[in-house]
Amino acid sequence: MYAQRPIINRHMRAAMYHPLIEAAALTLVDAPITFVATTVFGVVIYFFAGLSRTAEQFLYVVDILFAHEHSH
Repeated sequence: MYAQRPIINRHMRAAMYHPLIEAAALTLVDAPITFVATTVFGVVIYFFAGLSRTAEQFLYVVDILFAHEHSH
């Protein structure tokens, strides 16, 4: 990731901030966006597919979506 961003290497050499801070900030910003996108996707696809309308089955499908999202 950092090889594609020469500005981060420049900042690190200038002692502005460490690349770990950049990675942590991106993770903190990306986590809520990923959570919302996965949840909306799960709700829409679940009901469009006409799957069982029980809370247990729905939460099982959402759990699978989140497990797949975090495996990447």
